[in-house]
Amino acid sequence: MQETKEDKKIKIGQICNKISTVLFVLFFIDVCVIPIMQMEFFLISVAVIVVLFAISCIVGHICLKDYKPE
Repeated sequence: MQETKEDKKIKIGQICNKISTVLFVLFFIDVCVIPIMQMEFFLISVAVIVVLFAISCIVGHICLKDYKPE
């Protein structure tokens, strides 16, 4: 069975949502362990997590904007 373009967009959107969830959890773990990290490493890791979270949320939203689960 051939997957349509819409099916691929839905799968990509669902994967992006899962990635966003993992990044959200990582952000809170990162914030909870501030005292044992160097400040420079903390700031860089938070910035990377926030940028990746924003990208995955935007891509997931674009891919799933017309998706309505049955």
